[in-house]
Amino acid sequence: MNDSINGTLQSAPKISTFLQTLFIMMYSFIIIIAVGGNGIVCYLVYAYKRMRTVPNYFIVNLALSDIIMAIFCIPFTFVANLMLNYWPFGELVCPAVCYLQIVSVFLSAYTLMAMSVDRYIVIVHPFRKRITTEYALFIIVIIWILALSIPIPTLFNARIEYYSNTSGQCLETWKGNESGRYAYSIIIMVLHYFAPMLVMMFCYTTIRYHIWLKHNQKDGHNSRRLQLASAKQKVSICTLESESCVDDIQSN
Repeated sequence: MNDSINGTLQSAPKISTFLQTLFIMMYSFIIIIAVGGNGIVCYLVYAYKRMRTVPNYFIVNLALSDIIMAIFCIPFTFVANLMLNYWPFGELVCPAVCYLQIVSVFLSAYTLMAMSVDRYIVIVHPFRKRITTEYALFIIVIIWILALSIPIPTLFNARIEYYSNTSGQCLETWKGNESGRYAYSIIIMVLHYFAPMLVMMFCYTTIRYHIWLKHNQKDGHNSRRLQLASAKQKVSICTLESESCVDDIQSN
């Protein structure tokens, strides 16, 4: 497999100067927007006390994960994989970038999961005690601890795989421990994809059902009120006209 990858990397075609310029402009624009927009979100929540709510704290945490991705992941992978077809940033940067990529994914997934649980409590159980600001900050600290600790094996197993004397690609390698690599991949998939997905599916499905049920109950209540109002209107009109109209209403 490594020989096949190395052969593919060596034979990867160089893109034209025009496309290189276009890609540089596009990726630079994406990075600026990502860092600038998410930075503004963080500043607004920090600067204005009334913005310091539980949902906004989770949004700030989500913004921080996007900033990590925009600064530490997008430029390196863009240059190495699209522009040069080899890793030019050295041995130390390689594991750091691979590690931070997974960290940012965990931060996003777990923050979205926490937001879904918060919305679930507010909408489905409105009389239950809500998540307080202190508890939300505690949850965010736990999210960071998990996001920083779970991908540690990547930090120790990512390195440059050389396909020539001077050129190579930054890859996660598990030489002589394929069973460990398989187990780690399964754990990562479960923890940062399936577990958050199941929690969010449960929360938002329950929220949707709860809102739909209340909506139907409200429609039924409004329909009954309209029927009563219509009957009262008919009685009022009939009292001004004749008794036969009242008899007709009573028969209906």
